[in-house]
Amino acid sequence: MIGQEDCLYLNIYTPKLPDYTKTSDLMNVVVFIHGGAFISGQGSIYGPQYLLDSNNFVFVTINYRLGVLGFASTGDHVIPGNNGLKDQVSALKWIQRNIKVFGGDPDSVTITGMSAGASSVHYHLISPMSRGLFNRAILQSGSAFCNWAYTENVVQKTKFVANILGCQTNNSMDIVRCLLSRPGKSIAESVSYFTQWKGNPFTPFGPTLEFEGEEKFLPDIPEKLVPYDIPVLVSTTQDEGLIFIALKEFIDELNSNWDECIPHLLDYNYTISNEYLKTKVAQDIKKFYFGDQMVSTKTMSNIIKMISDRLFGYAISNAAQHIASKNSASVYFHEFGYSGNYSILADINPNFDSRGSGVCHGDETMYVISMAGKNVHRNEKDTNMMKTMVTIWASFIKNGKPYIGDKVNWLPVSKNFRDPLRYIKITQNQTFEVKEQQNHGNLLFWNSLPLNEFDLINMKEDRRHIEL
Repeated sequence: MIGQEDCLYLNIYTPKLPDYTKTSDLMNVVVFIHGGAFISGQGSIYGPQYLLDSNNFVFVTINYRLGVLGFASTGDHVIPGNNGLKDQVSALKWIQRNIKVFGGDPDSVTITGMSAGASSVHYHLISPMSRGLFNRAILQSGSAFCNWAYTENVVQKTKFVANILGCQTNNSMDIVRCLLSRPGKSIAESVSYFTQWKGNPFTPFGPTLEFEGEEKFLPDIPEKLVPYDIPVLVSTTQDEGLIFIALKEFIDELNSNWDECIPHLLDYNYTISNEYLKTKVAQDIKKFYFGDQMVSTKTMSNIIKMISDRLFGYAISNAAQHIASKNSASVYFHEFGYSGNYSILADINPNFDSRGSGVCHGDETMYVISMAGKNVHRNEKDTNMMKTMVTIWASFIKNGKPYIGDKVNWLPVSKNFRDPLRYIKITQNQTFEVKEQQNHGNLLFWNSLPLNEFDLINMKEDRRHIEL
């Protein structure tokens, strides 16, 4: 694991440095929060190219503490949790105080993020600590409702980390004093104890409920907190789950050890303690998505659909509908279905030919924001899609409403939570289909399973037990 404890920096890109005393010259500000499952990533690999090529925006990327250092909690005032998210709040406050120096307008700030970054954006929408620090929000492939974006048993995990590093866990202050004496690298690498199957579950430490502390970032479970009433743009990719199955051995092991692997892959290993029930849930999932078929390369589309629904689809669409039902401001939703010359999958497995496989988690972002070392737009079609995505973002950043031409009637998500999800599907042919879908991401099926997530009673019990 490579990292740096001294990480709390911002990267600021501006097309010009005007006379910032003239309010009329100030530019819209875009703040990008990187993803990486709350355990990896950095803001510096994302750049202003594409978005700023045709727009006068100030573009900011931020860093925040990750893994144990960013999300450990003792369940009390000593380490209340969510330090990584509080780092983001500090960055947003800094931007409010200083962005005029770079030509940015502190009264026109759009925060955006992908994956864990999108979940972070959603958390800022519902956290009392973040109110008034931004004016619009864009969520790409993540939300606070995603199962991986919330850690129910973080107190147990924090004490376990302390134990394996030779620390006493009798009280919270003992834990802090001891961990401060341990190398940061050892603390960061301890996350591997919780990712028991091929790096899954992939967010062992992340946001959690805060029970004590002077100022709580997350005072209640996400669904009980009222979102900040501002315009929101939400998106998913067509085949989010494709990112997990670029390696053939992954599928082979999934088939041979389904009951053991699925709780880790689909991130419910820690929320169901009863082994019989855990296995039953695994079999229910298999029956729903595969019927009598084997898990193999021939049923890859079933695997992708299952992972996409569970880890992204239903939780992201549910978040969009929840925000829309609570707010007067509009929420817009789209699904990105364009597969170009390059995919994020190429970074995971260079030998995997991603062309024609689908639209992977993370593929959408690189049509708006550049990534270090990725010259992805090498043909006319990809360049046209990049221009389209930049137009969508730029219009939303300026006006709070996405625009892709007069011929497309992009309606916001309904204010009635029971209505079908309204959204735009961006297709492989670069057309824009107006869609309505009930039960997006098979929400009803996943809600029928006893997954025990966002369980407030169990979370309170976690504070009293040290077992794993």
